[in-house]
Amino acid sequence: MLLERVIAIKKEKWFLFFIFILILCISIFLFSYGSDFYWHLKVGQYISSHHKIPFTDIFSWYASSNHLSWISHEWLFEVLIYRFFYFGKEFGIFLYVLLTLILISITLWKQNEKIFLKFPFETILWSVVGMLIFANKTLPRPHLISYLLFALTLYLAYDTFQNTNSKKIYFAPLLSLLWSNIHGGSSNLSYFIYGSFLFLSIFPFNFSLTREQQKKFLYAFSTSILSICINPHGVKMLFYPYINMTYKVMLNCIEEWQSLSLTSVDGIFYLLLIFFVFFKIFHSKKEHQKIDFLLLFVFVILGIKSTRFMPYFFIVCTSILPKYWKKSKIKIQLLPILIFLLFMIPSFYLLLYQKPEFSLVSKEMITYLKKEKGILYNSYELGGYLIYQGIPVFIDGRADLYIDTILCDSCQIEQGKNPEFLDHYPFDTFLVQNHTKVETYLSENPKYQLKLKDQKNSLYILK
Repeated sequence: MLLERVIAIKKEKWFLFFIFILILCISIFLFSYGSDFYWHLKVGQYISSHHKIPFTDIFSWYASSNHLSWISHEWLFEVLIYRFFYFGKEFGIFLYVLLTLILISITLWKQNEKIFLKFPFETILWSVVGMLIFANKTLPRPHLISYLLFALTLYLAYDTFQNTNSKKIYFAPLLSLLWSNIHGGSSNLSYFIYGSFLFLSIFPFNFSLTREQQKKFLYAFSTSILSICINPHGVKMLFYPYINMTYKVMLNCIEEWQSLSLTSVDGIFYLLLIFFVFFKIFHSKKEHQKIDFLLLFVFVILGIKSTRFMPYFFIVCTSILPKYWKKSKIKIQLLPILIFLLFMIPSFYLLLYQKPEFSLVSKEMITYLKKEKGILYNSYELGGYLIYQGIPVFIDGRADLYIDTILCDSCQIEQGKNPEFLDHYPFDTFLVQNHTKVETYLSENPKYQLKLKDQKNSLYILK
């Protein structure tokens, strides 16, 4: 009887584990390329072919002619994504996103595996929340690996906090080294996590760590800072994330950097999630940890300040919230749920999944631009794809590259506030997205002639 019980428990463990992974990975069905993926791919190709990392721009006719410096803080990701594309084309990119989601899910599971097994209903419900949060983040960009590295960092920190003898935190500098070269713009989160534990233990906040734990967190904090400096741009990477967050133009013009609209669907969902998390913690009779509230507070603020931080908030919650769960009276059968998911997901993929279109600009327009080689104005969202096609652009998704020069003018033009800024530059060719204010301006101004048009874009020339 005891053996049968042990086998049954192991089966339930694996059933719940696979359910957790499958639900989180359902977000892959909203996979899209976005607009930045293409220039990442081109940079990866350039580095792989030339065996060097560019420090000044080589893809924008404006930036290269003005010798604008460029901090290519995602170079290692770009080489990686190029390899996935080189060996598997579009399927390779899909595979990159799926594998990263699986690794994120496994890391989140390992953070609180024992608690998850005690609360199967809450675990499944929480995985659905995660799936909804990641649903519009399944893009082939370095952010996905940042989520993974962030989850691993939290895992190391809480494991050290909960287990005095744990030595896993000694891997901290390796994670930071990878992070600073894969997505340097968010790598400061590594030492912030370790520093938060250390800070609360040093100052009189009634948060105690043993002397050994303090040494480990000091080691992780200091070596993470040093490791971040080991990248092609050196110590600049320590300050780069903070400088980026001070650029008001970027915060106002780029959607993922904009503050969360509390009247939007995302905003309402996020507010409900915040309320749910804090309600669960305060409603629990378990002792509250100050480090939990510090991390939750910081990432609530960051999530409201910028929508790009919402997945980070979910990852923080996954490390913290399960400790405060109370047993639900709802009983569930795991095997039927697992069987349902195993049948539903392939069926959904075969019947409802729509493969995202790889091309953002028609072949006819690309051929024209390569042949005529005019001085191009292009919409911000189209720049990455044009770079992939080998066409020198005016601007693209590398906002920090243009922050002190043309980004503000481009935003003014795109938003229709000052389209006459087009006259400030020597453009003779204009590729813009349809149904935008700049497209309306070009169509109504007799100075410009429509040359090509399709369902997504319009190409104008100067008469």
